[in-house]
Amino acid sequence: MHQLFSSKWGTALVLSAAAFMLSRCAAESSPGPQLAPLQPNRSSELAASMRHLDAELVAIRTRITDGDGDWTGAALTEYDFNALAPTDSSMFVEGYTAFALAFHKRVADFNVAPGPDTYAGVVSGCTSCHQKACPGPLERIAKRELP
Repeated sequence: MHQLFSSKWGTALVLSAAAFMLSRCAAESSPGPQLAPLQPNRSSELAASMRHLDAELVAIRTRITDGDGDWTGAALTEYDFNALAPTDSSMFVEGYTAFALAFHKRVADFNVAPGPDTYAGVVSGCTSCHQKACPGPLERIAKRELP
């Protein structure tokens, strides 16, 4: 037995067995290639809520433009942006609190009377705040407007 492990073939056999066992463990814990997350950094409460609202706007816009144009039952989640933690303090520009309150009202108005005007008001509210606080998503927001 000692001769087996002291030979170069014995060492190769032990290393091969170890590599096989490690590959089996890795295969069991991860079923295939892993994709990077859409947002590689931790999302703040504020950013996560905005992404959720964006998804709702996309769904409503798609339903209206690709469907029969019926606004019945359309609704958006009402978030209190003043109560949600931002990604960093740079979000708190002058007027942020007023923008957040105005946006909350626009979403509430849409939920009471969903239609093209109140929907446009919500999208406009996104644009107004992002022009001042965080311009990155402006191009994306513009794509939420109705044709």
